Formats: sequence, structure tokens, C-alpha cells
Amino acid sequence: MARIIPLLLIAWFLLVLGSPVIGDEPGGHIEIIEVSGNLDGPALDFVSDRVEAAARGGATAAVIQLDSRATLSGGLPHLAARIADPPLPLVVWVGPAPASAFGGAAHLLAAAPIKAAAPGVRIGYTQPVVAGYAARHPDPSGPLDGLAGSAFTVAEPTEGLVEIVAPSISNLLVELEGRTVEVRGELVTLRTLRSTGDGAAAIETVFYEPSVGVRLLQLATGVEAAFFFLVAGLAVVVFEFYALGPGIAAGVAALMLLISGYGLAVLPLRGWAVGLALAGVWFLTADFQRGRAGPLTALGAVAMLVGGLYFTDAAPQIQPSWWIVTVVTVSVTAFYVIGIRTVARARFSTPTMGRRHLIGRSGVAVTRFDPDGVVEVEGARWQATAHRKAGLDPGDPVVVRAVDGPILEVDPV
Repeated sequence: MARIIPLLLIAWFLLVLGSPVIGDEPGGHIEIIEVSGNLDGPALDFVSDRVEAAARGGATAAVIQLDSRATLSGGLPHLAARIADPPLPLVVWVGPAPASAFGGAAHLLAAAPIKAAAPGVRIGYTQPVVAGYAARHPDPSGPLDGLAGSAFTVAEPTEGLVEIVAPSISNLLVELEGRTVEVRGELVTLRTLRSTGDGAAAIETVFYEPSVGVRLLQLATGVEAAFFFLVAGLAVVVFEFYALGPGIAAGVAALMLLISGYGLAVLPLRGWAVGLALAGVWFLTADFQRGRAGPLTALGAVAMLVGGLYFTDAAPQIQPSWWIVTVVTVSVTAFYVIGIRTVARARFSTPTMGRRHLIGRSGVAVTRFDPDGVVEVEGARWQATAHRKAGLDPGDPVVVRAVDGPILEVDPV
């Protein structure tokens, strides 16, 4: 037995020497694939495509730099399988601090041939794998056992989950130098450093980020961003609807609602909270239509705030930031109370607009009057009021009988 152990050590040594060494070839480089935020379908596709492209491009190795609290796409198992059996040496590094790997991101880390993290990052909350879906029972013998509903802060290597603790990419490359990894049945020794006159330095490192389009979609998957673009987009719609701004406002509103729509489509939402946020905008609009900031304005602000705080149902993976939601709510409310009204006064007080000539002119009701509303006269929309028994509905013909400041007084025809 004593003779067998030295023979095994010699055989292992010869095997390592005989294994191919990647990074010595001219032009060898390492690709850093950066991905952060909630992992939606386009983000997962970006990582998968970049790993394949790195292999085709002759990269020494690829490092997936990961920082994600939640996964929003069912395509994660496919990417995890590709990471577990990559076409080149592959490292998943969670960092830099204070990065996180929750939900599906933790499963990507566990699947990697080489697992690394920066000190201070948090790993855990592995269930559900895809936010908003039912939790699955993890493998009790796997490295993620016990982390379904908890997380830990990385301080040292963790068996089966974190092999290398490195605070930065440069430190990680030093740790990878000389490490042997199996790539599809073949042992490969990494050479991530090169000799210089002053010692050693990392070989060429190339960083890749998702395209602008993918990053824009990822932005929309942030719960605070989805909430902001929804309520702010609707506020801009109101701004444009009352003809208080240039036509470009319609384009801005459409873009904001489009971004919000993607977030609403992929995020696990609480329907009642979204409805409450929409009701808040409606209350603000109703009070603005009446030309005052009264109880409905306060009610709208409260409804919007509560709706934003409970917007999603995926804590602790996805949890709205209370202070960001508060800032958004206060800003939108101020836009109604100060912004739109200030622009309205400036518009309606412009001498060149001329309002007296509108007396006697015919128009049409745009909104229902109760008793205030909006009319369209000679192609322009105006705030107007009618007596309570007028019963004006959208589309009803009206005639202007008087002008009181920026408000038209109308009667049904």
C-alpha cells in the first residue's frame, strides 16, 4: 500500500503535465461576462450566447460576473445545464460586494465548474428558483441544502458552493493561475497570468455587457422602475390629454408605459396593489379636473404609496425600496399639484390665446361633467364647468356661455 500511493501521485503529476494548458497560445484572453439585476429571458440568452462565443473565439476561460436577487424566466434550467457542461473553462463569480445571488442565480453558481465569490456578498433564498412560482424541494445532499429560506454572507470558502473567495476580478485571476479543471472529459490547466519585467500580470481580459436593449428590459424588471414608469407614464398621459404640453409628451408617455408594461408582464405582482396604484392616479386626476388639491389628492397619494410598497409578491428576492417608492409618490403628486397646474395657468393666461371670442362658440364634451370636465372647442381642449343638472357625457354638444379665467362655462346644446 505504501508503494501504491507514490505511484498514484506520480501518475497524477504526469497527467497534469500532459493536460493542455490554455492561455499560452498567442492571443489568449479571458472573457468577463457581466450580468446583474433580475434575470429575465433576454439576460439569460445573453449569458448563454456569450459563453458559446467565448469558446468559438478561442478564449482561455470565461468568467460570469453575477449579481442578481431574482430570476424571472423559466429558461434558467437550460442555462444551468450549459454552465455545468461548458465548452471552455468557466467560472461563476458573485461580486463585487455587496452583490447577491438569490433564487436562480444561486443555482447558476452551484452548477459552475469553478465557483467563486467576493467577501461580503450574500448567497441564498434559493426557493423559488423563478420568482413568483411555487418552490421546489431542493436536493437534500446538494450544496444549496438549507438555503431555501435563508442566506449567508461569504467570508471564507464554503464546501460545494464557494471554492474561491476573491474581492475582485484581478484577485480572482491570480487565484485561477495553475488551477486544473475538467472540460468535457479533458483536464485543462489554466494559465491566467503572464510574465512581465516586474513579475506577473493578468493576460488580456475582455469585458462584455448586455446590449442597450437587454439592459433597458432589465431596468423594467426592477420593481421600483416598473412602478415609476407606470404612474409617471399615466401622469404624462394626463398632461397630454388636457392639451397642456407639446405633442412630444405623448411619445414620452408611450415609451414609459411600454417599459412599465414589460415589467408588469414578467414580475410577480399583487393585483390589488397594482389596482391601488392605478386608483391613486385616478384620484389625483379627478381632483385636478376639479381645479383643486383637496381630499382626493391626499387619498390618491396614500393609495399610490401603499400600492407601490406592496407592488410585488416575491419577498425577500424582490422587495420594493420604501424610500424610492415614497420619492416616486411625492414626485408624481407634486407634478399634479404644482407642475400641471402651473403649466395650465401659463397656457391659459397667454394673451395670444384669446378666450373671450369663444363665447357663443360650439364644442363637444370630452369627459363626463360632475359638474366640471373638459371640452373641445375649435380643436383645442379646455377645462370647463356646467350646472349640475346639465348631465353632460363625452360626445355631447355644448356651447360656451361665459369665460371665468382659464375655465369655460358651458351649456348643453
